[in-house]
Amino acid sequence: MTAMTNAALMQEIDELLAANPHIKELEVMAVDICGHFFGKRYPINKLKPFAQDGLAFPMSMFVLSTLGEPLAGMHYGISDGDPDAHFSLIPGSLSVVNWGKRPRIQALATSIQNDEAVFFEPRNVLARILQIFEKHKWYPMVAFELEFYLFDQARNEQGLIQLVSNPKTGQIDSPTVLSTTRIGDFEDIIDDIVDACNQQNIETGAISSEMGAGQFEINFNHHSDVLRAADETCLFKRTVVEVAKKHGMMASFIAKPMLDQPGNGLHMHVSVIDKKRNNIFDAGKKPHQRLLHAIGGLIDCMPASMSYWAPNINSYRRYTGGTNCAPVSLTWGHENRTVAFRIPLAKDGAWRVENRVPGADANPYLAMAVTLAGILHGMQHKLDPGKPYDQSVNRRDVNLPMHLTDALGATIGSEALINILGRNFVELYCRHRESETFAFEQYISEREYNWYL
Repeated sequence: MTAMTNAALMQEIDELLAANPHIKELEVMAVDICGHFFGKRYPINKLKPFAQDGLAFPMSMFVLSTLGEPLAGMHYGISDGDPDAHFSLIPGSLSVVNWGKRPRIQALATSIQNDEAVFFEPRNVLARILQIFEKHKWYPMVAFELEFYLFDQARNEQGLIQLVSNPKTGQIDSPTVLSTTRIGDFEDIIDDIVDACNQQNIETGAISSEMGAGQFEINFNHHSDVLRAADETCLFKRTVVEVAKKHGMMASFIAKPMLDQPGNGLHMHVSVIDKKRNNIFDAGKKPHQRLLHAIGGLIDCMPASMSYWAPNINSYRRYTGGTNCAPVSLTWGHENRTVAFRIPLAKDGAWRVENRVPGADANPYLAMAVTLAGILHGMQHKLDPGKPYDQSVNRRDVNLPMHLTDALGATIGSEALINILGRNFVELYCRHRESETFAFEQYISEREYNWYL
């Protein structure tokens, strides 16, 4: 951290403490490969020392399983003595949260080991991609959109999730797309989510009711600070879950909670500007050739990208199971929500590409990093995306992996992504997801007995 950055961080802390003299607790967090937060709570008097000197967490925390357990086959953990990494607080990430028993200050942190950024921290992976863009004097502008479900907090007798009841009517929620009545009926929790986001300096945009029972989408404004945009998306997911608890509900970003309901998507909008803040995807009334090349790269890398955009066993049910609104083909088009990569209506030259493939269970840092890697690959090699689709596309492309194991095979075989993301990270990531898949499958379900006994 530079002296200027450290001075800005100390000023941020002084202002926050002066405005909140009653707060007694601090929470410091980072995000692991699965997209989950880990960290600790401290007395508030640790805040300034941490800002000056940093703090330590075990480096292995980044590669634990979804359940927070060590995975077989990973080098990091007990096998290497479980060493600590040095963590620094991220300037601009400090805020107050109020969903607990008492308010706390929270801060995000990022890791360094032996004076180098820990290569498998997801935030550092995204930072490396942005450095490559900067060498070309290209600067991405991004926006995230997240869908999520609200469920009843209690499970049924079979241990399955239950649809949420409408807070105003008491009846099971009935999905009506873009219904302002539904938003009004759920306004208490939605307003609390937005208020909690505002308190964390997370700028939310449009709010919509979606196609599933209890399903909503909240968008974020376009951001020139890509790391901050990903930070905010991770914090938003945590915020929704915590606020839902206060309302007696359970919130989830699972990709496919029920076969008869739509899945949850993580849509990402990307444009690229130059040093003069001109959109390099803009060619007036039509997209610039660079935008088409970017889409060509995304399509070329799509099979290998699936393990990042759909990182869990459940992720692939969003593409294959029951009610399906997710793209399942190597396609692009203008104003077509059934393709993988959509060019939205470009008002005032705002040409961009929307990646509609990832599920809401994807790690925002890695999902964006791999999206930018595909864009970079396409622009560097001037790849042709083929013809756009202007009709509904519901065919499944045979080249697109529809199971995590197949997706990981495509990932480890992609020289394009390996060259951009780094072989050491790609191999570690694949080993991590393979290990968790193996652990997940060490279970015999009741259906297996019913079918095969």
